[in-house]
Amino acid sequence: MSRHPTTVTYLAMEKPFDDSAHTSEAVAWPDGLSWRRVDNMPLDDYRRLYDEVGREWHWVNRRHLTDRHLAGLIHHPETRIFVLYRSLKAIGFVELNLRFFPEIEIVFIGLVRIELGLGLGKKLVHAALHEILKNNPKRVIIQTCTLDHPRALPLYQRFGFRPYDRKKVVIVDD
Repeated sequence: MSRHPTTVTYLAMEKPFDDSAHTSEAVAWPDGLSWRRVDNMPLDDYRRLYDEVGREWHWVNRRHLTDRHLAGLIHHPETRIFVLYRSLKAIGFVELNLRFFPEIEIVFIGLVRIELGLGLGKKLVHAALHEILKNNPKRVIIQTCTLDHPRALPLYQRFGFRPYDRKKVVIVDD
């Protein structure tokens, strides 16, 4: 077990949203990529994608949940999961929580390692916001930490998210 001290930054975007940072138009994905909502994602597929995207960044929240607990979270009627595919291979995903609407949380967002540095992170955030704004929320929240990709926080801020709190925590990873 390893312990990783980190600082979590909580960010929010409030209505009215700045249209210059995220348009109402859908993302134009490069050839070979597709984006779609996946309802009732099989638990093994979710676990595999969650691990491929998050292991390097010490994502541990969902790693050891029972099938019942994980299914209760990701199959909840107010959870939305969108997956980015290259051909038929999942290469990234976004998980949204609408349980506290009119606030919507981006719970997880990320790409597999091999897809980093290709400009897809910006498109992924844009696509997530496009889906979120269809619901007309008053507030969108997301969190990141110093263990995440170093470009995550500046990217979220470029899209209009503003920090509203910070907290020091220790992530325990196996």
